[in-house]
Amino acid sequence: MIIQALKVVLEEAELAAKVQDGLSAVKQLKDVTFGLVPGAVKVGGKFQVGFAIPFETQWTVEVLEQGRRLGVRLAHVSVGLIGMSAAMVTSQVMGALAQKLQGVPGVAVENDVILLDPAVLLAAKGVRLDAPVKRIGVLQGRVELEV
Repeated sequence: MIIQALKVVLEEAELAAKVQDGLSAVKQLKDVTFGLVPGAVKVGGKFQVGFAIPFETQWTVEVLEQGRRLGVRLAHVSVGLIGMSAAMVTSQVMGALAQKLQGVPGVAVENDVILLDPAVLLAAKGVRLDAPVKRIGVLQGRVELEV
């Protein structure tokens, strides 16, 4: 059998469960929300530091390196606390993610981007990907990936 093209659709509920499960280890995060809207992934919640600080982030996704890697870029941060700059929060968010994801095969954090190697991530699940990703799109309620 030869597959010449493949379209994978990841539904919001499936991705939300994985994100919320992954973030459950971060004790300071509470009431985590996840949503997919055209062109962006939204993650929000409350950051506990003695009191709750509401936050919302928007992430964009893109195909990089001729389809060999995917980039998930932190595009926007809003924080419900006067005196906290978006740049400071971005730095803290990306630093925490870099620490949490360190050593995970197929995942790296550089500046404001999480880099994913789909071939390495799928190999860990027993799936061989020997083709570049042509397109990734975030739509209302789903992510579409074309190989």
